[in-house]
Amino acid sequence: MENAQAQLLVNIHEEITKGTFTDLQLICKDGTTTGSRIVLAAMSSYFRTMFSSDMAESQTGVLNLPTVSLSVLQDVIKMCLCGTNLVSESNCVEVLDAAEMMQLDHIKELCNIFLKESLVMTAENCLNWWRLCKLYNFHDLSNRAFSCLADEFADFVETENVVHLSKEELMEIISKEEMKCTEDIILKGAMKWIEYNNPDQDDVKLIFENVRLDYVDSQFLFDDVVYSNIACKYKSIQEIIRKSQTLLVRRTARSRVNPKRHGIFVLHHNQTSLLSCFTSDNKWEDIPPAPVDPGVWYSAAGLDDKIYITGGSNKKKCTLIYNTATKVWTVGPDLTHDHYFHCMATANSKVYSIGGYYSNTIEELSESETYWQVVGDLGLRRYHTFPVTVGENILVMGGEIDSAGSDVIQCFNTTTHSVSQLNTKLPCSSLLLRGSVLLPDVYLLDYDGHVMHLQVSNTDGEIQIQIKSTTEWKSFGCGFGVTHRDGSLLCFTNDGISKFNLAEGKEEQITFPTPPRNGDVYNVCTVSSGKTSQ
Repeated sequence: MENAQAQLLVNIHEEITKGTFTDLQLICKDGTTTGSRIVLAAMSSYFRTMFSSDMAESQTGVLNLPTVSLSVLQDVIKMCLCGTNLVSESNCVEVLDAAEMMQLDHIKELCNIFLKESLVMTAENCLNWWRLCKLYNFHDLSNRAFSCLADEFADFVETENVVHLSKEELMEIISKEEMKCTEDIILKGAMKWIEYNNPDQDDVKLIFENVRLDYVDSQFLFDDVVYSNIACKYKSIQEIIRKSQTLLVRRTARSRVNPKRHGIFVLHHNQTSLLSCFTSDNKWEDIPPAPVDPGVWYSAAGLDDKIYITGGSNKKKCTLIYNTATKVWTVGPDLTHDHYFHCMATANSKVYSIGGYYSNTIEELSESETYWQVVGDLGLRRYHTFPVTVGENILVMGGEIDSAGSDVIQCFNTTTHSVSQLNTKLPCSSLLLRGSVLLPDVYLLDYDGHVMHLQVSNTDGEIQIQIKSTTEWKSFGCGFGVTHRDGSLLCFTNDGISKFNLAEGKEEQITFPTPPRNGDVYNVCTVSSGKTSQ
C-alpha cells in the first residue's frame, strides 16, 4: 500500500512538471512556472490558508514568490511529493528560507541534518551561521557556531565582522566564561567595536566591566588602552582601569581557560567512603575514608582546595571538610538546622547550605570555619534542587516542592540576604535536578532525562535567563551527577560514566574506566578559586 501511495505522488509530480492539470502561475525571482492549487495546499498550511481565503492569489491564480528561485521551488515540491532529499551545499540556505516561509518543518529538518553533517565553521563564516541557526532555532548548530566564534576569536577580531556584531552579540561573546585567546585579544576586539559603533557611555562601561583587565598584559594596557581615545573620553573607563590595579604589577596576557583542569569529585557514598576523584586524564583516584559516616543524601561544594560536605540521613547537622591538597579530612562545626536532600553552593568565597527536606533555611559558614549562621529562608520546602552562582547571587533551580516536580527558580542575594522568585521558569519541571555551570552557559539534566541549556547573565544586578534548548537523553533515576567537559556532558552513576554530545544531541558510545566502588552517586563537584561547579 505504501509503495502505491508513493508511486501516486511521483505520478502527480511528473504531471505537474509537464505542465498538465495545473491551475496556477508561479512567478519566482528568476523565472515563471505553473502549479496546482490542490498540490500546494496539500503540501503546506501556508498555501492552504492562501487558497481558502479571499486573498488575491486565490482569485487571480497568480502566485508571486519574489524571494524564491525557480530551481529551489521545484526542488522543494519534488522533495515533498517524491520523498527525495535534494538539499545540497549550493541550495541549502535557499531551501531553508523557502521551507521556513512555506511552513515545511520536515524540509527544514533535512537542512538541519545536512548542515550538522557537512558544515565547516571558520572565523570568517561562524558569525553568519550563528545568526542564521539562531533565526531558525537550530540550537545545536547555533551552539557550534558560537563555540567556533569564541574559539577562533583571535582570528575573528582581524576580520571586519567584529565591528558588525550587535551589542547583544558582543556582550554574549566577551562575557563567556572560557575563551581560548588571551584577554588582550578580547579587549582589542571590544575597543575596535566601540570605535566603529560609538555606543553610549553606559554601554562602553558595561563592555569594559566584562573584560578581565587583570588578565590583560600590563604593557599592552599602558601602551594601547590607558591613553586611547576611549579611555580619555570616558572617566568611568579610567576608573575601571585604575581599580583593576593592573599597572601596579607586571603581568603577561592570560587566557580565561585554566590550563590546569581539576579532577571531578564524585559524591560516591559507601559508608565513610564519601568521595572518588575522576582525574582530567580519565583515571580514578581513591579518597581516604571520612572520620564519620553522615549517611545518604549528603551534599557538597568545592572552594579553593577544599570540599565541604554537610548533612545526610545519619547526621543531618554534620560538616566534613576534605583538603584536596593535603588529602586530610577534618570535622567542621554542626549546622544550625537539619539538612538532607539539600544543595550547597559557594559565592564570594563563602560556603552555603541551602534548604532540603527538613529545613527551608540557608546557612553560611563563617570565614573561620567555626560556626554556621542562618542568613536566609527559601520560604518553601525544596529538595533535590540545583544551585547556580551568578556573582553575589545563588539561583536555586528545580527539584521537588511538596513531593511534586518544580520549574521554579529562586534567587538568594548573599549580600542583602533577600530571597526572591524569578519570573523565568525552567523549561521542564523536575523531581531531581543536576547540572554543570560554565557561565553564561548552564547545562541541566533532570530525573526524566531532559537536557536543558540555559544562558544566565547578570546585568547591573538584574538576573537574565535565556532558554537555549531542551533535548532528550535518558533517565538515570535518583543517583547521578553531571559535569561539562569538551562540549559534552559526563553523567556519573553507580554503573559508571555516560557521555552526551551536546552538539549532536545524542549519547556517545565510549568506554570509561570502572569506578573504584559501587556506592550510590548523589552529585559531583570540582574545586576552584572562589567558586564551585556542582
